[in-house]
Amino acid sequence: MFRKIVLTAITASSFLFSMSANMVQNAPKEKLGCIKGIGIKRVQAIMVYRKQDTIDGLEELLNIKGIGTGILKNIKNDIKKKSCKISDNNRTTHKEKKKRANKKNISAE
Repeated sequence: MFRKIVLTAITASSFLFSMSANMVQNAPKEKLGCIKGIGIKRVQAIMVYRKQDTIDGLEELLNIKGIGTGILKNIKNDIKKKSCKISDNNRTTHKEKKKRANKKNISAE
């Protein structure tokens, strides 16, 4: 029952999220992998689904095994993983700089 209500609400609001559906349809694997809750297997499942059919609305992603309303919400809100390897404009994050500095400081005695 709850799933039907959620699907109805998503379907009714799918017009508002047409740009997000377009983003999912055209986004590279790396960008999809940065969304919280989407790992390698779900990225591969999305890629297979995209080859078979065009994603016209985000609610279609619920047809993919492993993608539920929680992940769909993350996609809509563009919630990123904390450890996403893609950085904007090829900038190095503070954590990456710290890791590199620690590697340089390690020396054999």
